[in-house]
Parts: sequence; structure tokens; C-alpha cells
Amino acid sequence: MKPVLASLILSSAMLLLSSASGFAASGGWQSDGQGTRYWHVTPPPGQCNISQAKNRALRAGIYRSEIMQQDENIIVLRGLDESGDRRTIGFANIRGCPELEGYEESPKF
Repeated sequence: MKPVLASLILSSAMLLLSSASGFAASGGWQSDGQGTRYWHVTPPPGQCNISQAKNRALRAGIYRSEIMQQDENIIVLRGLDESGDRRTIGFANIRGCPELEGYEESPKF
């Protein structure tokens, strides 16, 4: 009886550890408890992340945005406006993702 109990405890501990490491490896995937999973990553305090910048670009009227440049100071996205023209928008990589002036440039064909 004791070997079976020890085996059960050991297998339970291994299962618990493997699920904890799987949770840590899931990155930003979170569940709403109803079977729907969504991506959300909270940026470090005082920084802007890509999802925040894309949401700000969407509010500024830029759709289907993609990352053009990202470093410790700025995040630059390019997308399409309502008329289908390409637009570029830049955000400071600080809390609140403030929009930077001078990144709205016309496309070069």
C-alpha cells in the first residue's frame, strides 16, 4: 500500500510541476473561463507594448498596422487609413504610448 501511495504522490507532483511550467510558457495567452483564449501581455511599468501601440493606431484611424521599427525609445507602425492610403505613426516607448509628431509621412513609391 505504501509504494502505491508514494507512486501516486510522486506522479501528482510531476503533473503539477508540468502544468505550472506549461502555464509559464504560455506567455501572454489567457483564458476568459468560457473556452475563449486571447493574447494579452502587460508591459513593464513605464513602457508601451505593441498591443497598446496598435490599439492607439486603430483609434487614430490606421488599420492593419505592422511594426516598422521598435527600440527602447520608440515604436513605429505602418498601416492603412480609411481611404486605403499607407500611413506611418510613431509612439514613444513610455507609459501611455503618446503619439510622436513627425512620423506621419507620405508613402514613397
